[in-house]
Amino acid sequence: MNLPLPVTLLILAATLALATWGIGDLVAGWGQRRRLVARSALGSDARMNSLLGRLDTVLRRTALGKALARRLAASGVRMRVSTLVVLMAAGAGAAIFLIGKWIAPLFGIVAAAGVVTLFLTFLRRREERRRDDFIAQLPELARVLSNATSAGLAMRTAIEIAADELADPAGEELKRTADALRLGQPLDDALRDLSERLPSRELGVLVSTLVVSARAGGSLVTALRTIAATLEERKEIRREVKTIMGESVVTNYGVIVLSLAGVALVNVIQPGALRTMSERLPGQIVLGVALTLFVGSMLIVRRITKIDV
Repeated sequence: MNLPLPVTLLILAATLALATWGIGDLVAGWGQRRRLVARSALGSDARMNSLLGRLDTVLRRTALGKALARRLAASGVRMRVSTLVVLMAAGAGAAIFLIGKWIAPLFGIVAAAGVVTLFLTFLRRREERRRDDFIAQLPELARVLSNATSAGLAMRTAIEIAADELADPAGEELKRTADALRLGQPLDDALRDLSERLPSRELGVLVSTLVVSARAGGSLVTALRTIAATLEERKEIRREVKTIMGESVVTNYGVIVLSLAGVALVNVIQPGALRTMSERLPGQIVLGVALTLFVGSMLIVRRITKIDV
């Protein structure tokens, strides 16, 4: 069948245009695939093939590694578990060598335990500070969710708006929740994951309200506004309690500094005295009692200054 020349040219042009579009789309897909592989698989393989990467993989399979990973995520410290473990091991080894050589091997072991405790205390303080910052943002978060839901938006959209409007740490945590919802995770599970990352009584109340309202319905706007006002009052009370207990917290740190300075001063005044004490049974008993009293005083002061509001 012979087609007219204009029709043949039109079909040929359409075929060429379709082929060009298909080739361009195929090339774009290849480029996107290469970028994704470079950012994910290849990059991950390069990181995993390193010594710290392999160590991180092994540690994350253990209970200790999982606990450290959760603490690092809750504290907001962008560090791998293997890096943290290597730093703690290096610090403990340096403490054993330096303090053990300067004073006595027994004090080196105690100093190594102190270094590990110092790292864990740093993580705990970062967790508490990040959780307190998040709790301080909860009234604003409740107001943003209330305004969004009163405008007729779905809870998923309201969470995305709150993630864009609020600063960190609330913005970062809500972005994780919004990403989980985009990937198909149910709202209940995503909110529970949020409360597990930053455990607090205030966030638990807010999450429970959102979950119950999503399941059974009800006046979510009124509930969120009431929660916002209540959280604002609790924030003021927490600030007042923190100010009142500030002196006791400083006292706790003062006990630590003075105790360590006293031990160092004894060794400076009488060089070798602590080494001699650590090598004999009576001296070991005296040092053990002193260490027990030291740790007990810190725990007592910490327990006194810890007030749940």
